[in-house]
Amino acid sequence: MKPSIRTLGEILYSPSQYVIPVFQRNYRWEAVQWEKLWTGLIEIRKPDKKGNHFMGFLVFVPGLAQPGQHTAFHLIDGQQRLTTSSLVLAALRNVARERGEGDLADEIDENYLVHSRKKGDQRLRLLPKEQDYDSYVAVVSADGKPTGRIAEALAFFEDCLRDSGSTAPSYLRGIFDTVCQRLEFMCATLEAENAYNIFKSLNATGIPLGASDLIRNFVFMHVPPDDQDEFDKANWRPLEARFLTPGGKLDEERFSDFFRDYLMSFGHYISPKDTFEEFETRYEATDFQPKALARDLAEAAEDYEIISSRRKDSDAQLTEALHRLNDLESSTTYPLLLSLFRRRRQGLCDAAEVWRCVDMLRGFILRRFVCGLSSRGYGEMFLRAIDARAAAALEGYLLDRDWPDDKRFEEAFVVFPLYQRSYKREVLETLERAREHKEPAHLDAAQIEHVMPQTLSDDWRTDLGPEAERIHATWLHRPGNLTLSAYNQELWNHPYAVKRGRYAESNVVLTREISTSEKWGEEEVKKRGSALAREASRVWPGPKEPFVPTKPAARKSETKGDRFMLRERFWSGLSQYLSSAHPELPMVEAKETHWVRLPSEVTHIGFELKFVPQKRSVRIEVWFWRDASRPIWEEIRHAPSDFKNLLQAELVFDGLPDTGRAVISAISAPTNLLDESTWPDVYRWIGPRLAALYRDGVPLLRRRLEALAGPGAEARK
Repeated sequence: MKPSIRTLGEILYSPSQYVIPVFQRNYRWEAVQWEKLWTGLIEIRKPDKKGNHFMGFLVFVPGLAQPGQHTAFHLIDGQQRLTTSSLVLAALRNVARERGEGDLADEIDENYLVHSRKKGDQRLRLLPKEQDYDSYVAVVSADGKPTGRIAEALAFFEDCLRDSGSTAPSYLRGIFDTVCQRLEFMCATLEAENAYNIFKSLNATGIPLGASDLIRNFVFMHVPPDDQDEFDKANWRPLEARFLTPGGKLDEERFSDFFRDYLMSFGHYISPKDTFEEFETRYEATDFQPKALARDLAEAAEDYEIISSRRKDSDAQLTEALHRLNDLESSTTYPLLLSLFRRRRQGLCDAAEVWRCVDMLRGFILRRFVCGLSSRGYGEMFLRAIDARAAAALEGYLLDRDWPDDKRFEEAFVVFPLYQRSYKREVLETLERAREHKEPAHLDAAQIEHVMPQTLSDDWRTDLGPEAERIHATWLHRPGNLTLSAYNQELWNHPYAVKRGRYAESNVVLTREISTSEKWGEEEVKKRGSALAREASRVWPGPKEPFVPTKPAARKSETKGDRFMLRERFWSGLSQYLSSAHPELPMVEAKETHWVRLPSEVTHIGFELKFVPQKRSVRIEVWFWRDASRPIWEEIRHAPSDFKNLLQAELVFDGLPDTGRAVISAISAPTNLLDESTWPDVYRWIGPRLAALYRDGVPLLRRRLEALAGPGAEARK
């Protein structure tokens, strides 16, 4: 490579044609870049400015010489800069013609935009490809209507020239001379085999390329320049066609996601930011053949469309299972599914086995979700399952990772606050469609209906009895009280007797069945919830009985993993207990950490729960953050009786001087927390104390904080 500095005039006023390769992105500069270029032009025209305006790099790879044709140079880097510069010249030409300066307009046109003695594409000094071609040709030929960014750029520079305030012929001539003589580029002509590495390093200074852009460039740079048009038409464009938006544009984010999932389907986790580097590492070392790679990618892309439910599989049962899996927003399963589909293409398994795997993944994800188990880490978890190459092996793998059994799932489902969680509509629609009736109802217009309404009327309070408020708070959003109806607004909070009549006429079986109950109260909601839970066990499969995980080898990382799973199960069980026994309390997230944080509703004060089985300790902690609330901790420490009576536990006061924080801990009696049979007693210890803390402790803390802040101060969050 021999770089040299050349002006724009020297580049364009030559017997050469500059071809933007098909793999380059379309024109993307926007107003911020146009404004910067125009400001630079005006700045260097000032009398005290002697230097030139540096535009950046242009990197070329020469094409094969053709008799009677200009030498073609493929523009590897600098597409945006050279295209914009040509558009500035086109704008100058157009405004010159408007003002009757025909000589200047012709000079620009014939010497810098076209080769006047050539025909067709050979006529253009700069030759864009693909999406920009028609618009750019319309600009240069002044025949037709350009669109998109190219049209916007042309209009921008035309407006700048018209708005200058000068109509003297010397003004446009001066701008022209500046553009051609004082815009300079660092130019380099490369051998094809060196072009890609140079391109990659130089592009870091331009508009960032996404993973799909870089991968496309990488593959095309391994195709001889004169074969790239044919490779694009026959191999690459059909691949990209599977990732177009409804408007016909390439969905670059989804295309990048595909490349990442494709790479991970071989069993190695890749972070999104490392997608291109992994692709380059994998194929640079293999002396790959671009056409063979494109064929492999095309097959995987076809599978990807099926996996993501964008088109149907030849097996109807598998198509339906994938659709239901995608209802659960399950893209973390895609690498595993790509691996399974590849095995099916290779004849190593059939559609029935793939369907069974998809069905197990559906059950695993939904059951854990209902049981409050974390989905964090699914990406890597499902990747490791790629080694489980048969359905039986996958089942064992999932069982080892806390796949809730029927009893555990059904108990959690009955009290699950479905309406307040994700997938509420998907769960109800799936249960309805699982009835397999001959004339299924159209559910597009249906909304989620609360049988016992969200706002209790006097009639409903009478029907529910003296514990109406408790029943309403406990069971309102549970599955047993939810259904689907297109008459949600009409039904509103009418008495059950009125609703029952409309339910009996419903085409939705899930709704029509409710009308068989003569009244609607706590027992009816629980009974229906239990029935739906049994159906859900069938629809989202899992183990029939509790499964005892196999003991991992005594390695540090696996022991740590066991500890994480233990914590997650503890918080999941506590979440289920509190949902049932204390629905007024905030939800507890099932996490892998030894602590969870709860909203305190008081500024500068926080609530946490801690589970430390190694120390046989469970704690309810109240944290006082910084100076704003620290005096309250001091007050309670000196007079703890109110808080001790409130929490019915021994209190420990810890000051943390290095952080300015302090904590009050209520500690349970020591117990063997590694024995999960002891957890129900621990839950029953936590529940009433946590309820008292919210019911009585929050007002107490708020009053003390307000007193500390002074009259009129606002202490609430």
